[in-house]
Amino acid sequence: MDLNARSLDEARRQLLALLQQQEELSPALYRDLALYLQVLRDGLLHSVQQACFHLATQVVPDRYNQLPAQRRQAFQQRLQQLVHRCCSLLTVEQLMGLAAQHQRREQRRQLKKQQQILSAFLGDADAASEAASEAVPEEASETAPVAPPPAGSISLSLDLPLAADLFENGVPGLSASNRQESAPEAMPDARLSGSSALSGNPEATDSSESAELSLMQSLFEMAAQGIAAERLSGDPSLSSAAEGGDSDEESSTIGLSDWGPPFDAAVTSPQIPRDPLLQLRWWGHFERALRLRLRNLSHAVNVEMMRLGLAQGLLPVSLLDAALQSQVEALPAPANLLRLALPISLSTPPPEALPPTEVLTLLLRSQDLEFEQPKLRTCRKRLEQRRRALRTMAKRYRTWQRRVSALEAEQQWFQDSSPPPNPAADRT
Repeated sequence: MDLNARSLDEARRQLLALLQQQEELSPALYRDLALYLQVLRDGLLHSVQQACFHLATQVVPDRYNQLPAQRRQAFQQRLQQLVHRCCSLLTVEQLMGLAAQHQRREQRRQLKKQQQILSAFLGDADAASEAASEAVPEEASETAPVAPPPAGSISLSLDLPLAADLFENGVPGLSASNRQESAPEAMPDARLSGSSALSGNPEATDSSESAELSLMQSLFEMAAQGIAAERLSGDPSLSSAAEGGDSDEESSTIGLSDWGPPFDAAVTSPQIPRDPLLQLRWWGHFERALRLRLRNLSHAVNVEMMRLGLAQGLLPVSLLDAALQSQVEALPAPANLLRLALPISLSTPPPEALPPTEVLTLLLRSQDLEFEQPKLRTCRKRLEQRRRALRTMAKRYRTWQRRVSALEAEQQWFQDSSPPPNPAADRT
């Protein structure tokens, strides 16, 4: 017991030392991120102008020459206004505010999707019951006796193969709050639904439907919690650090497949978290917000060029996101430009007679901006060094976390398994 206690104290000291060490490194990380954004703001207008210059002079030069001088000057002023507005939002605080906003939006979208699936499931069940009741006449169903099934037959049912008592006692993964909410209300109704439904009580029918609704909601919450636990346990940043992979693509897309588990203010706060694991998620939200901000600026510039007739077409924002996530195949193009081959032709001849139509549009990307600006590329290398150190720190922290959890469980086991004191023996 004493050895276990000493080991637990040592593991907790190691965790505290790692947290203090990471807390001392957080200001330097914040300064590097702020410096990266400052260099990005300084060269953003030049990069946008270079990309628009290629589109106007190399793709549609005739159209640009036909524009009046007043409209050309107004277009240049509009570019400056859009870039200036975007630069005012390229700060650590503004980007993390955008990350928090999108994380809340994604959470509402997931909840809405779960409600739609649940409503569709219950709607299909109600439609099936109504169709069955319409198929059998009411008088015949009331008077005709129910024939027993033949001997040796198999009865098929669409009911859940789980009893309500199982969910009342608790299912692994279901939080205590959900059980407290559903157990006193839904489960007693579920147990009484069989006898009440036979008596034809409408209130009992409503209570049984509410019990089914609560049961399905609990199932969806269990699935969501399980997925969140898998995301946390299978963090791609930690797995890549363990395997020694530190490619630019992996480091730039850390934690970006989704906004992560349900809303957590610690990973979208302007202040860098103290926990190394939360810092990795925080950094992923930062990179995602920066990419969204540059995508919004690209779309705004494309709209302005479309109004002047300098763009071949206006791609939707969803397609720009797919290109940023490498979900669509892009053709070679200059920096900060996206070239896509569209299989649909807009001309009158049949599509088989013409090659696929190519669309060249503006799309600002961090990789292209860093390629054009040496200072920005130097800042990125410094950030990548810090990211590798943070991954190593997070791996060590998670190892000690598991060690502390195991030692605490052992201590609890020894306390629970020890025999209770005997008062009679103490008196003697």
